[in-house]
Formats: sequence, C-alpha cells, structure tokens
Amino acid sequence: MAKIVTKFKYLKPEGKQSAGGYVKYIATREGVDKIDDSKQFAPVTVKQQKLINKLLKDFPDSADSLEYHDYLAQHNVATASEFINRTVEDNSYEIAGRESYAKYIATRPRAEKFGRHGLFTDKGVPVQLTKVQEELNKHEGNIWTAIISLRREDAERLDYNNGARWRDMLRSQAFAMAKNMRISIKNLRWYAAFHNESHHPHVHLILYSTDPDEGYLTERGIENLRSSFAREIFAQDLVSIYAKQTESRDKLRADGKTLVAEIVSQINNGDYDNPTVENLLRQLSERLSRVSGKKQYGYLKAEVKDIVDNIIIELSKDERIAKLYDIWYDQREEVLRTYTDKLPKRIHLVDNDTFKPIKNHVIAEALRIKSESLYDEEFDSTMDSNVSFLKTVPEEPDVDTEAADSVETDKLKNSKAMFRLGKKHLREDYSGYDPLKAVDYLEMAASLGNSYAQFLLGKLYLQGDVIGNDSELALRYLTEAAENGNDIAMYYLGKELLLGDNLSKDISQGFDWLVKTMNSGNRYAKFLLAKEYLSGENIPRYPDIAVQLLEELSEDNFEYAEYQLGKLYYQGVDMPQDIGRAVYHFEKAYDAGNQYAAYQLGEIYLNELHDTDKAVFYLKTAAEEGNPYAQYQLGKLYLYGNGVVKNVELAYEYLIESAKNGNPYALQLLNSHSKGRGASVAMCSMSLLHHLSRIIQNQIEQNRHRRKVKTDRKTRQKIDDKKFGLGLH
Repeated sequence: MAKIVTKFKYLKPEGKQSAGGYVKYIATREGVDKIDDSKQFAPVTVKQQKLINKLLKDFPDSADSLEYHDYLAQHNVATASEFINRTVEDNSYEIAGRESYAKYIATRPRAEKFGRHGLFTDKGVPVQLTKVQEELNKHEGNIWTAIISLRREDAERLDYNNGARWRDMLRSQAFAMAKNMRISIKNLRWYAAFHNESHHPHVHLILYSTDPDEGYLTERGIENLRSSFAREIFAQDLVSIYAKQTESRDKLRADGKTLVAEIVSQINNGDYDNPTVENLLRQLSERLSRVSGKKQYGYLKAEVKDIVDNIIIELSKDERIAKLYDIWYDQREEVLRTYTDKLPKRIHLVDNDTFKPIKNHVIAEALRIKSESLYDEEFDSTMDSNVSFLKTVPEEPDVDTEAADSVETDKLKNSKAMFRLGKKHLREDYSGYDPLKAVDYLEMAASLGNSYAQFLLGKLYLQGDVIGNDSELALRYLTEAAENGNDIAMYYLGKELLLGDNLSKDISQGFDWLVKTMNSGNRYAKFLLAKEYLSGENIPRYPDIAVQLLEELSEDNFEYAEYQLGKLYYQGVDMPQDIGRAVYHFEKAYDAGNQYAAYQLGEIYLNELHDTDKAVFYLKTAAEEGNPYAQYQLGKLYLYGNGVVKNVELAYEYLIESAKNGNPYALQLLNSHSKGRGASVAMCSMSLLHHLSRIIQNQIEQNRHRRKVKTDRKTRQKIDDKKFGLGLH
C-alpha cells in the first residue's frame, strides 16, 4: 500500500448532487463515530456490510483508500465504521453540494480549528467561512477537490499530526498546484481543512481559478501533484532514514553501488562482438552521408530513426546493460511507491526519454565511421582521480630533551617508544607480527597524547583490514589526533568527513579541518579542496577558486596540481582552452615522473600540434610505465602506419600489452583486425556499449545522490562565508 493516498475530483457548475440515503447519515455521523470499545473488534454487522456494498457501488474509487485496505485485513465493526465514515466524508460534496461541502470540512468533528473554523489558505489571506461558501456557490467554473491521507504512524513520525504542518506544506505547494492545474498563480484560489482522524489523518483541499475559463487537470497533472506532495511530506522521513544510516540500509546501498560498478567494469574490460550492431552502424553511416541539414535524431526521416532505434535495441539486449536498466527501474519504482500502488508498465530503454541522449550519440558514432580512417576513442579521464596520499604513517620527530622538563621528556620518550613498538608489530615481515599487541602499544602511546599513535589507530579502525572496522573508535582517535595538531590527521579526518566514504558525512566539519590543515601548509588538503570546488558535489562549485588554489600549488611544484591544470587548459571547460599552457603544466608534471602527463602530452602532439615524432616520444615514455592508453595509441599508429613506418608485429605487441593492462579497446581492435572486419565500425559499437552503460550508471548515481542528505542552506552559507574570509574568491 502506498505511503500517501490522494483522491482528486472536480465539481461542475451545473452538477447535480444526489442526497440518496446519506443525508441522514451525515447529519448524525458524530454519534456514529462513538463506537463502544467493547464491540469494536466484533464481526462487521449486516447493516454495515450492506452500506459498504452501496458505497463501493456508488463510489468505486473508495476501494483505493487506506481505510478499505484496513477493512479487508480485518472485517470488524471498527474498521467497517472507519471505512464508512471516511467514504461518506470523502464524497460529501456529491451529497451536500459545494457550499455545504466547504462548511462541512471546516466545522465537522475533529477538524482542527484556526479560530472559529478549520479552513485555511495562503499566508496573509484571511478566511471568512461564509464568504468562502458564497464564492463557491456563485463560481461559474469547475472546482477541484483533493484529499491527501496518511497512516497515523507516518503522520506521527513526520509531524503531520497537526493542522499547522499541513498548512505550511500546502502553502509551499501553491506553485506546483497552479502549474499542474494550468492556472495562473495570481488566479489560483485554494482552501483546506485538516481532519485529525485516529487512524488516518488527512486534509481536504478545494482548488479553483478566479477565471472560470481557466484550469484543466490531466492524469499526468494528478500524478505530478501526488509526486510533489509525497516528496514534500516524506522529505523529513528520507532525511531521517539516511541520517541514521542503519546498517541494513548502508549495506543495501553499498551492495547496489558495488553491483553497478561491477557491471560497468565488466563492460569496460571486455570486448563486444556484435555483427548486427556493426551492420546497422554501417547502414546508418551510409544513410547519414546522404542527409543534408542537421544530423540529429529529431531532424531525421522515420526510416533513418528506425536504424538508430534498432541499434539501441540491439545494445540493450546485452545482459549487462539489461541488469543496469533493471537497477535504474527498481530505484524509480521505490520512489513511486511512496504515493501510488499502480506502478506504470516498464518501457523499453529505446522509448525511455531519460536515456534519449544515447540516440544522438549513436548518430555521432556513425558519422565517425570512415572506410580508411583511424577511429579515435574517447577515454574516461578518471585515471588520476583517486591518488592515494597516505600510504605510510610518518615517524615522530625526535624529542628535544633540552627544551622539555624531565617529566614531559620521559612521557614523550615513552609515547614514542610505544608508538614505534606498535608500528613494529604491525609489519608482516617482522617475526613478532601481532596486530592485537600492536594495538595495545598504540593505545598506550595514544593515552600519553601521542598524536601519531592516535592517527594510526584511527586509520586502522577505519580501514578494518587488520583489526576490524569500528567507525566510532576511528572517529574518536582521528579527532583526538587532529585536535592535538597532527596535520596528517586533520587532512585524513577532513577528507573522510567531507566525502563520507567511510565515516558519516559531515560536510561542515570536514571542510573546517581541510581548511585548517591547508592553512598550515598541507598541499594535499589544498588539492582536495580544489577538486571539490571543481566538482561541486559536496561544497558549492567555484571553478575560479579551484584554479586559484591549483595555481598556488603549481608555484610550489605540486605534481598533481600541474596535471590537473594541464587537463583544465586542454579541455577548455572551466576556462578558455589554451594548448600552450596545457603543455606547460603537463611538462612540469611529466618532469616529476607523472606517466599520465606523458600520455596527455602524446595526445596533444598527436591530435592538436600534429607532431608525430614528439607524440611517439611521450607515448613511448608512458607506455614503458605501463600506461594502457599510451600502449593502445602506439598500437594503432604502427598498425595503420599513421605518421610512422607500418609495423604490424610491433603494433600487436603494444595492443596485447594494452589489453593485458585492462584496455578493452585494444582487445576489440585485435579481434576485429584478426578477423578482417572493419575496425572502425567495431570500435563504434563498443564505444556505444560503454557510453550506454555510463549513462545508466550516471542516472543510478544521480538517483542515489538525490536521496542522500544534501548540504543544507546554513552549511552552504557557512562554507561561503569562510571562503570569503580566507580570501578564496
């Protein structure tokens, strides 16, 4: 059963309401509500059953109510009475008419009062019940009604057990109501009343436009409003769920993320042999060569669109893509279940507008196919994104015995000795290797205030591969080390809190520690903050600040900053493209031994500066370091003799090494070349498979991020204030 149940109807101005057998019931229902507690669990009476059958016949949609589901689960006097009361109430406008309906929902028993009645509306607008009744009675256009209902346990948990909470929620939804009802916001009128029923608290809503000719509510509009109401009502619930980070939810989310990563990795690390896709790509390439004007999906003729669609249909038959698509749909349906049990039928990926961009990507790939040309792949630029800066824990500095008194000196010496003994017993090549004994020594050192021991204990408990994972102990020791001025601990703690990979995310605290250690000269903290300002995932995105920090690191000859700046100037996304500056920074990173910089220089000289000799020099340097992308580019150059003497044997050596190092394009090129098939088309088909998997993965990740606790407004403001205070602007 959905967590929120909504019911939308409208009253036509000429509509005729029939009192039927309900008028007397409405008039006396306050007494009917008083059920003898001793009889509430008795079997449903014959009279109740007859009335329920009549209600279901007259108002079929009442079977979707929470009360009817309770009645089906337990056929007793109490649940029958709840269903009868609720159904009559929900349909009282058909029984009593417009004017009486407004008065009824405003004054009925358990309607929470705002003054003399329970009717409320937008902020600053006084509600006079008699005036509202008169407006409704005279209104010549349609009037819509809606009922939004929750279970008592949900209302209590989410604080929707009072009228003020519902009033604030509906006020925040005014724009959504106007938009989906196609009413100008200035003409929208709405009134509501909250009924605090024992089992299912709910709100009655009346909506209309002051312009009688305005207003139209479609099925899509109803679904949009249900979704909007549900997101607002259950926002606190979702925040609470993810803030608590219960073990089962964490594991489920981690397992899901791992599964997605594994599937994408399988796609990226394997070849793709699909002659059907290749033949379709050839057909599309040939048809596009005769197309004039825009070569985009929306502008193509139907028969050309069919080829594009068939390519996507073939790609989606891959079981790995099918698994990813199922995961995406599972996530989407989880959200839909908050406000509906009627899940829409799953549609094929090719018909899903969410993944429409893949269609133009298919066209772009087909346009790149040339009979004698070399296909240029687009590699992910993520190979440098997860640099590990903390492989070792540094030794303590020697104790200055002349500067310290004897007691403090002994204390420092003892803590230093305990720390070194702890590290010694953690070495697997040491005959006395004993992690438990190591922890004992480290804890003794930590109790004496040794920040290095505190940091190492925090790291061990966080990683969990030696002594078991304990995030609470990890946070405690890392915080102690950071508060004791340990610069490395400040960076490590800041990183973990900001990113939330192993500790519960606390963006504000993480940002504080990173800024503090950055100001004390920690280059890794400055680099991490620069990357965060570029991505905008955890803190506000400020590319200009990121570049400022990277330039400062460049002046300090920081290798990773040089490489990052080189990429920024090469890509020309957050700043104008400048190949000269890109080469300058890449060369500085290359001089520091960065193989990725060597590869990028090879790419620039090959594709931008058209200097094959220099390109080969840098690519060979990177290839000797095991860079699979450089090995692949060299393989292609020698395989086709582009700018170098053709050497198929040498080309195969490079391609085989590239494939061994995990580059699937190398494997694909080897297979297609050995089979005598067009390498360019084969590469296109593989690129499309990779691109489709990335699109689905990105959508899954976006859904996951939407449900995470986001940076709240106060935290963002705090970060912005600190940014300006530090001169980062």
